[in-house]
Amino acid sequence: MSTNPPDVLVKAFDIWMDAQRKALEMICAVDQPGTGPDWAEGFRSVTRMASLALEHVVEKGDPASPVLFSSQNPWSKLIGDNPDTNYYFCTIDPQYDYRVWGVRGNAPYVGLTFGSDIFRGTAPKGLGTTGQGHLDQFERDADGHFELILSATEKPGNWIEIPPHTRHVAFRETIPDRSQVQPAEIHLERTSPEQPPELQPEVLAERLEAAANHLIWIFTAVTGSWKMSGQNLNVIVGAHGSQVVKAAQREVSTHSATDMYYQSGHWKLEKGQAWVVKILPPPNDYAYWGLVITNPWLESYDYFRTTTHLSNKTGVMNPDGSMTIVVAQEDPGVPNWLDCGSRLEGKALLRWTLAGDQVPDPECEVVTLEDVKAGRV
Repeated sequence: MSTNPPDVLVKAFDIWMDAQRKALEMICAVDQPGTGPDWAEGFRSVTRMASLALEHVVEKGDPASPVLFSSQNPWSKLIGDNPDTNYYFCTIDPQYDYRVWGVRGNAPYVGLTFGSDIFRGTAPKGLGTTGQGHLDQFERDADGHFELILSATEKPGNWIEIPPHTRHVAFRETIPDRSQVQPAEIHLERTSPEQPPELQPEVLAERLEAAANHLIWIFTAVTGSWKMSGQNLNVIVGAHGSQVVKAAQREVSTHSATDMYYQSGHWKLEKGQAWVVKILPPPNDYAYWGLVITNPWLESYDYFRTTTHLSNKTGVMNPDGSMTIVVAQEDPGVPNWLDCGSRLEGKALLRWTLAGDQVPDPECEVVTLEDVKAGRV
């Protein structure tokens, strides 16, 4: 017993506090539009990601006592969130076996992505996504009930291998129109659970330092993405997730889902202008696409207050199967308007699910708002 805190805890807590200050410094060093909302959301993103890092690592980061939890929502957005997706996350380890069970629901896609360490910097260089699957690859009963076993060694029934170096599994449930979908119910547990031990100073200290590392990892990815996005000004380009993972141009991109197609761009307007994006249908069938506009910190604009994203189910299609979306500060009186509020610059993220690797880049142009209103676009 001691009235003095353990040195290991004091040191770790200092590291955690320093990481938050460093994250804020990284935000302040970015060359960004500098609007009031962008500054406010930048500072807010530090508080949000600090909370997220603590939840992921300190509170729910023990693979021996796994917790599958909803990891993103309108108030917690991680590195390019998709408002049409329910995100679930769980720390796991190949040394343990896990059971996943629940009810499929009727969303067009429920995928699971295995990934390497994103907390402690221990992953082999260039290794992000270690495995990929989706629930429709496995048997379930007539009412949609399913059960999967996740393990390093093969098991009978619905089995998914946990590849070497895996440290987490993430579920993405894509919902093009929430008014029309019954979400899945997903649970995860160890097949041989153990009572967690009492928390000790050394354990908490290690987790605090890992949370600090994760926080810097997040803002390295966020600020780096914004700096690079200027190369694609007022256009949207991309590649299949498997290509992105293989290319390993940035550490965060190696954690892409390998059955998705990712496209992105950086839009920049002047007063009285609009950005018109025509999304073209791919040659293959697909489960979903969705476009969202984001701030420099890769957070979707606050979609609980206005329309900042559209999908293949919530927008109005053109007769040829394309969709024309307009990003502007005011309603131009045409379908598929995305409200950028007071801002004239940001990012756009377009995702396709199960669309193959031949997705065309959208047609993009900057026009006057008056031309849109007059129907000349």
